[in-house]
Amino acid sequence: MSAAHTRTLRALPIAGIGFAAAAGAVALSAAPLKFAVVGLAAAFGGVGALIVGRLYRLTPVLLVALAVGLTVKLDVSFFQHFEAVGQYLPSIGGGAGLTVSVALLVAVALITAKLTGLWENAPGLRLDRPLVLTQVGFLIAGLLSLTNATDPAYLWFDTWRFVGLLLVSVAVSNLSESDIRTLALAICALCLVQTAVAGLQYVSGSELGLSVLGEEQIVEENINFSAQRRAGGLKVHPNILGYYYEFVWPLALALALSRGPLILRLVGAAGAASALVGVVLTLSRASWLTFPVSAALLILLVYRDRLFSRASLIVFGLLAIVGSVAALYAGPLIWERLTADDGGSAAQRGPLNAAALALFEQFPVFGVGLNNFGNQFAVLDKTGLSRLAGLFDRSNHVVHNLHILILTEVGIVGYAAFALVFGIGIFRGFRAARRAPVGDPLAAIAAACAVGLIAHLLHGLVDPGFRLNLGIAELLYTGLGLIAGVRAVQRQRAVQARRPVGPMEPTGATRALPVQRRGTASPLASAPGAPASRTGHTPFTRGDRS
Repeated sequence: MSAAHTRTLRALPIAGIGFAAAAGAVALSAAPLKFAVVGLAAAFGGVGALIVGRLYRLTPVLLVALAVGLTVKLDVSFFQHFEAVGQYLPSIGGGAGLTVSVALLVAVALITAKLTGLWENAPGLRLDRPLVLTQVGFLIAGLLSLTNATDPAYLWFDTWRFVGLLLVSVAVSNLSESDIRTLALAICALCLVQTAVAGLQYVSGSELGLSVLGEEQIVEENINFSAQRRAGGLKVHPNILGYYYEFVWPLALALALSRGPLILRLVGAAGAASALVGVVLTLSRASWLTFPVSAALLILLVYRDRLFSRASLIVFGLLAIVGSVAALYAGPLIWERLTADDGGSAAQRGPLNAAALALFEQFPVFGVGLNNFGNQFAVLDKTGLSRLAGLFDRSNHVVHNLHILILTEVGIVGYAAFALVFGIGIFRGFRAARRAPVGDPLAAIAAACAVGLIAHLLHGLVDPGFRLNLGIAELLYTGLGLIAGVRAVQRQRAVQARRPVGPMEPTGATRALPVQRRGTASPLASAPGAPASRTGHTPFTRGDRS
């Protein structure tokens, strides 16, 4: 590429920002307050990022911003399609407008940096084939469901969401080893903030949160014939906060149990403890039940070689004492939530599942339409069970089962694609753990993401899961990207380890790096955490098949 072409590519993002700023100024002049706040913050943040990026490597800053976007509800929707066809009720389900989130903006920035070389030592975007192809398959299945969709606008809005999730996962999959650790650390550290806000909400009833970005009131639920407060943290709703904790919990616990640096283990331990406290305050029973499953899997994957060592037994003993004291306070609350009357909440799920499966029988191949379940459930339901307990007097809701919801919306074809997206991701996460020494921090991150995906799919048996919340979807797809990123780093390590040692080259810890040959990448480029050589990096390199 010539110098003129390089200068042109570097100027394109700046020109794009200029045009976007002009259009945004016109749009924000008449916009509501929350749109204006987010728009101005994005504009000034983008300009500041460009300035800082010319002096320092900006990727770690962007990763912290990504972690903030995954922790706090920071998104704005445009062209919202609030009225369902013929019902005029708010829609609950997937996208109801074109939503722009902090995570999406960071993903676009990271991908742009890789493509143009801005803020990066090694330009070039790696497309991981298992990650990309499975998600493209689900997008195609969603488009095929257009044949039965009564409201195509909802389908296109949700397609926009899934394209954004693809961009988030691709951006994360291109992170280096050090950047993967930075993102994991930031997510676990911000879990402490999340739990602090949730604790204040639960204890005082305060609606602490960024109200300008659309948080709701504190949720109170009928438990044992009395209203009990449930914390929603910075994720708006207690069930959404439960989804958040059941993914962050294995990630933090994996860092704590790994053989990584002390700071990694300390932040992981603090994050795991805060997730454990926070999930209790959500009163989410399904989230509670995923925690012991996640812990057991992670101990086997990350800590099995040290399970019965003297130090481990001492630590487990101390944890048992602390847990016993905590159980004196939280035990009665947990027991009451699991056994007491819940106002019919659990009893509604069975009939609603039966009604949804009856709807699936009408459209078994391509489904009723991506994101078209909520506005068509009560209309097409022939069993009458969808109107149970007056649920649909308030809104067009969805069934409380993630798997049945996806099966009904996109049919057998779409559900098979969905199973591949998560199934292959989980398999690769476990494979990454198996191919590395026990306790390797990078492999622990991949294993934790796989366990977090399993926890969400288990919770999805009784709740609609990430289909109700973009932030949770972005968190899960970040996990898919982290798994792909770890696999890429492991392949680089394997290539480095297979390089032959010359006859005159010293061996052992003092061995010199091989001499770079013409047309090949510099050995430094594949060293973990080291910047890649510009001359040896090929843009759009292919991912592996595993």
